[in-house]
Amino acid sequence: MMSARDVPERSTGPTPPLPETGRFRPRPLAVGVLNYLTNHFVNRVPSYHVRHAWYRRALGVQLHHDAGIHLGCYLWFYGPGQIRRSGVRIGAKTRVNRDCTLDVRGPLSIGDNVSISPEVVILTTQHSLDAPGFPTESRAVVIEDHVWIGMRAMVLPGTTIGRGAVVAAGAVVRGEIPPLTVVAGVPARPVATRPEAALDYDFDWPFPLFE
Repeated sequence: MMSARDVPERSTGPTPPLPETGRFRPRPLAVGVLNYLTNHFVNRVPSYHVRHAWYRRALGVQLHHDAGIHLGCYLWFYGPGQIRRSGVRIGAKTRVNRDCTLDVRGPLSIGDNVSISPEVVILTTQHSLDAPGFPTESRAVVIEDHVWIGMRAMVLPGTTIGRGAVVAAGAVVRGEIPPLTVVAGVPARPVATRPEAALDYDFDWPFPLFE
């Protein structure tokens, strides 16, 4: 039989907080909804105007009015505040073709008249190989004017691709790519050089009605 002294005293202090499990977390929920809408609904809407307005206003991407992000582009982000702090810029007359992945968890700068072919992946964030706990780290990616990136190429965190350089289809790029250099392979290595005159062009074709 339990005696009076076996009954625990009732606490008169403040109620302890609920455990983390099961708590309502509005911010992660809101970011999750924003991520779902961006990458499973908005990116499939067949209208540049609708998609571009969402990327600019809801996410904070600095997207030039002459740039074009095609259908199916996946944007990898932590939230619109993080995008604005990191800085994500896509320049004039640049084309990001269908089904690309843009990792905007870190800083990303894409210049003018850049051609990014279908299914290209551009990463700004990765896991640290040497740090305990397998944390993520972000490193800026810079793609300068008149760069051409071939289909299914991958650009790794911390990469700078110089003006007028070409990344061949399927290549994996990291580090500094000099201007006007053509790189190919895994890892990508220089294989040719473009003449300066080859950069005398602008992507000035009009947007199609539905894409």
